[in-house]
Amino acid sequence: MEQKNLLTNVAIMRPILIVLLVFYHAFAPYSGAWGTMEGFPEVQAYWWLDWLSYAFMLETFVFVSGYVFGYQVRTKGSSKLEAKNLLWNKFKRLIIPSMVFSLLYIFLFMDITQPVFKTVYDVIRGVGHMWFLPMLFWCFAAIWIIEKLKLKPLLVIPLLFLCSIFSFIPLPFQMTASMYYMFFFYVGYITQRENISFNSFFTVKYCVVAVIAFCILFPTLTLFKFNIGDFNTGGGVIENQLITKVARISMCNMAKIIYSSVGMTMLFVIVGTSLKKSSDLLPLWLIKIGRLCMGVYLLQQFLILGLYLHTDLSEIVGYYWLPWVCFFVVLPASLLLSYLMNKTKVGRFLLG
Repeated sequence: MEQKNLLTNVAIMRPILIVLLVFYHAFAPYSGAWGTMEGFPEVQAYWWLDWLSYAFMLETFVFVSGYVFGYQVRTKGSSKLEAKNLLWNKFKRLIIPSMVFSLLYIFLFMDITQPVFKTVYDVIRGVGHMWFLPMLFWCFAAIWIIEKLKLKPLLVIPLLFLCSIFSFIPLPFQMTASMYYMFFFYVGYITQRENISFNSFFTVKYCVVAVIAFCILFPTLTLFKFNIGDFNTGGGVIENQLITKVARISMCNMAKIIYSSVGMTMLFVIVGTSLKKSSDLLPLWLIKIGRLCMGVYLLQQFLILGLYLHTDLSEIVGYYWLPWVCFFVVLPASLLLSYLMNKTKVGRFLLG
């Protein structure tokens, strides 16, 4: 089997992340991630499981996207950074699918009688889970700007870290979300572009350290995020509500950055250690699943919401079994749909 030019760690990480994604959305009604949904009971264990699956999943997705792009720039040259190649290709790859599936999402799950201008804006910025695609587009655009300005990583990384902490400024078209995730994208990008090796960290010892660190930081900082209250200075509550809100959001972002970075590192080190200890080629089925991840991302939430909102599945299996049944149904179903759609020209264009 030909595996030349294959980033084997990415080929393993992507399927793991897509499993976490489907799990997160299957359990989302129990964690409040989708707001309050009628009929769903409060199950503390499900709340923790859902936020655990989300803990570093999107940050790692973004890191992997930057990691792959950095590899492409390093191996294929600066042509990958030309605006006409980069921005147009990413527009076709990210924005067009986002707009198509956002329109479908609005038709199926939202108020289609809303004003036309709002619908147009929603379609452009991405609704539902499509928000991730325009956010990622701006990450690629930011890399183009950074490289055009020839900014050094030692300057860019701390600046992006600060942007991530203060990513609450209201900007249109998911630019605010990009402020948070750009730090992870650039770290992945520069790791591969500069061909930084982490082989010395791919050991069982570092795997254990990463797991222990994550197991401590995730629950501790999650409780901090969800229970942070008013701030006191000199014995009195801060009167300026704006300052209070900014401080609270910034501290929550910092907590999320810390435990998601540790979780991302944990997965990266565990996968790297596993590959270092094995000389076997990756199985073909795993590589093929990795190529279906874009399709699974776009399709899975439609299936989950369809089961929750338009079927009697909850009455058949009960609310405690519902998320498990949904997860084990939607994961293979979205993989199959992605596979079948990739057999068509339109499907390959939207999901490929």
